[in-house]
Order: sequence, then structure tokens, then C-alpha cells
Amino acid sequence: MKVSLVNAQVLDGNNVVPPLGLMYIAAVLEKAGHQVQIFDADPEYEATMMQQIKSFDPELIGLSFLTVAYQRAFNLRQALKKELPDVTCCAGGVHTTVKPADTLKEFDLDFIVVGEGEDTIVEVCEKLDRKEGVAGVKGVMYRENGEIINNGGRDMIKDLDTIPFPARHLIDMAPYLKPPGIIRGYAEKNQTTIVTSRGCPFKCIYCGSHNIFGRKTRRRSVKNVVDEIEHLHKEFDIKGVYFCDDTFTLSSKWVKEYCRDLKSRNLNVKWGCQSRVDQTDRELMKLMKESGLVQLDFGVESGSEKILKVLGKGGAGDRTDQIKKSFKLCKELDIRTLATFIIGNPEETKEDIDQSFRVAKEIKADYTAFYFLTPYPGTDIYDMAIKNGWLDPNLPFSEIWAHRQPELPLMAITFGKEELRDIRRHLQNQFFARNYLRSSGNISFYSILLTILFKHPKVFIDALGKLIRTRRIDYIVETLNAEYWRMKKYEGA
Repeated sequence: MKVSLVNAQVLDGNNVVPPLGLMYIAAVLEKAGHQVQIFDADPEYEATMMQQIKSFDPELIGLSFLTVAYQRAFNLRQALKKELPDVTCCAGGVHTTVKPADTLKEFDLDFIVVGEGEDTIVEVCEKLDRKEGVAGVKGVMYRENGEIINNGGRDMIKDLDTIPFPARHLIDMAPYLKPPGIIRGYAEKNQTTIVTSRGCPFKCIYCGSHNIFGRKTRRRSVKNVVDEIEHLHKEFDIKGVYFCDDTFTLSSKWVKEYCRDLKSRNLNVKWGCQSRVDQTDRELMKLMKESGLVQLDFGVESGSEKILKVLGKGGAGDRTDQIKKSFKLCKELDIRTLATFIIGNPEETKEDIDQSFRVAKEIKADYTAFYFLTPYPGTDIYDMAIKNGWLDPNLPFSEIWAHRQPELPLMAITFGKEELRDIRRHLQNQFFARNYLRSSGNISFYSILLTILFKHPKVFIDALGKLIRTRRIDYIVETLNAEYWRMKKYEGA
């Protein structure tokens, strides 16, 4: 059958990456013999998308979206329903999974896919091909005679190697491969993203990835991952890879094998990943560096032991001491670092935030970011926020849920919203020079500013207005970088 897959896109700061989740869905559908098209859609720019979908004449349309893209996805659904009223439509993804009944009803969908979607969507399409409907398909919820039917959960995919590589050939990869790329400080063309594992055993109160992939970590084989890197190197001349795993270094044995295999193939691909300060050591990091690692990202989150425990980040021993040791080791091995911090946490005082600031100054990460604690549905902090009245339960899902947004935070716990906004602005501005001016690799950002200035002076003026209103210096850089990417994709810049 013919399937159209649409990701409702919201550009959030510098994170411009292809929709891996939908590309995995497309890959398994193609393997099963179905015809598939993918759109990574910004509704404001995709003037031709609807016509392309209508020309394709799909029998099934699948939507994917994050909480921050809820309103855009809703608008897309309304447009699709108007133009293609008789086509079966479904949705999947993390927001759909944690808000299944609401999504099913509010979007007026035929069914939704809950959790990990590859096996589910293949079975769905087989049944739809036979005109049997979706009754009995595990991982599906649907409506029948006004009643919501839950078919129950589906077992996780045990062997991730059985999933084909993402169907990158179904989208135009060129805009995603232009500089500056996702590895901050390694401003190079032809960088992309890969996932090597699913599932995270940790219980951070602000993370909801377990809703899709569970708490038990499942890994692809080293050969399967490096084969994908080699494929990307040959097909797209990939020069840099960023691993989107929750914690890439969870298994040191696996990482060491990966480093040796990658190095043995002489691909000369640079790479970056996310790690934890309690999941690294000198031997491992040295081997990672030798195989091409250029940056490690750490979710430091706080410099206060008390707040780290509140967030579910505490562990054995002094975690702030582990933080300092990990960043010192990275500097000794000449590995770039990114550190994220969260403010606006339960039980947080000004002293706790001051401790975070002191730790941030001491560790001297190459890129430092401070975010508001954002209570995404499906996380422990969301449940806590609703229970304690920290969050308006009627607050609509929209782009204000972006954790990077520079205006007011969604909730106030121990600080007022305006006070918290001012604290974050002060903290973030302190690190602007280190984030954007110290590295010669960031010269791509300067070219972005000039390109916007000459091609779209109105956008530049609007961004300056936002800078004046928010007084966040880095916000203008992120805004212009997102607009620059739009130019690359939608205007062929």
C-alpha cells in the first residue's frame, strides 16, 4: 500500500536534524513491500507538500510530532482532513504515546501507534491491505462506535539489527548536511545523526524517553553501527556523526569494540555523543579520541548535590567531584565538551543556582547551556507539577514548550517566572563569548549572520528586536541559524 509519513517540524535553536524515527518507520515499510514518502514539514514553508501527497494518492497517512510541535501537527491534520477526507490517518511518537486518548480524539484520527512503532505499523499495513482493520494489533488504540479500544502494548524489538537503516533516500538530505552541523565547534559540512541503542535505565525526572523505548537498554551490534557509518560515508560523503543515544558510553565494552572497528576501517569520520560523568574513564576516553571523537556532551544539570538528587541524577559519592574530574580529563585529552544545566527545579534556592554557576565556570566547557526545567508529558516532573499546582493543567501544547524558549518558563516553583527568566538570561549571557567566539570553528556562525543580513534584512531586524526584548545574546544566533536552515531547505540557498 501507499503510505505518506509527515513529521511536524519545529526548528529549536541549532538542532536541525533529519527525522530518524520516521525514517526507521519508512525503512521497515519499504522492506515489507510498501510504497512510502516522507515529509519533514514546516507548515509555513511546505507550500507544495499537500500537492505532492495528493499526487502520491496514499492509502495511509502517518503523523509524528513532539509536544512542542503539537499545534503545528494539529493544523497539518486539519489541512490533510480537508484535502484528503477519506484517507486513513494515524499518529505516533512520544507525545502520542503519553497522551494517547487525547491525541486520538483531538486529532480525529482513525488509530494511533503507542510506543515503539516498527513492528506495529508493518502489521497494521498488512491488515489494512487485507481490509481487516486494526482490531487486535498490539500497540494500537482506535475508536469504534465512539468507544476507545486499547489493543494492549507490544513487546520491544529484541534484536535492533533486524531493523534496516533509516530510509534517508526518501528525503532530500542536502539541507541537513550543510554547515555548521550538529557537533558544536566542529563546524563542517556533511554531519548527520545515528542511534545505536534504545532504552535508558536511569530515572531522571525530566526525561520521558522510557515511554517509547523502556528502561532496559538494547544495543545494535558494533558491526551494524559501523556498517551504517560506512554506508553514510560512501553515499553522502559523511564527515561527522552525532550519536543521539541517551547515554552512548553505558557499555564500555561495546564502545571499545566500536572504536576499534571504526578505526580499522580508516573512514576518518569525526563523531560526538552524549555521556554521563559517572560513565567515563581515561582508558575509554583515550580510545574514543583516537577513533575520531571530537566532542562529549554531558547533562551536568546542577552544581548542587541536593538538586542533583531531586532531579534523579544523584549517585554514589560526590557527583560534583565526578563532574569536575570528567571535564578535566576531557581537557587533558583535547576533547571538546558541552555542558547543560537546568534551573527552576523543585526545592531550588539561589544558593543552589550559584553553585551551578560556580561549577560551570570551573569546568569551562566549550559550550554551556542553561535551560528551564520543562515538564513534558510522560515525565515524573509533569506529574509532580500537575499534582502540586506548579503547572496550569489547561496550558495548550505548542511551541512555548520548547526547552530553549527564551521567554518565561512554563512553571514557577521556588522562583517567580520573571525572576527565573532574568536569572537564566544572566547565566547564559556569561557564557556567550566562550560558546560562540573562542573557537575558529564557529566562523560558520558569522557567515550565517552575514547571509541573513544580505538576503533577509527583515528577518535580521526582527531577530534584533527579539534580542532587545529578551536581552539574551545567544538567542539572536539561534534564531538566525534556524532561519538560515530554512533558507537552505526551502529556498535552495
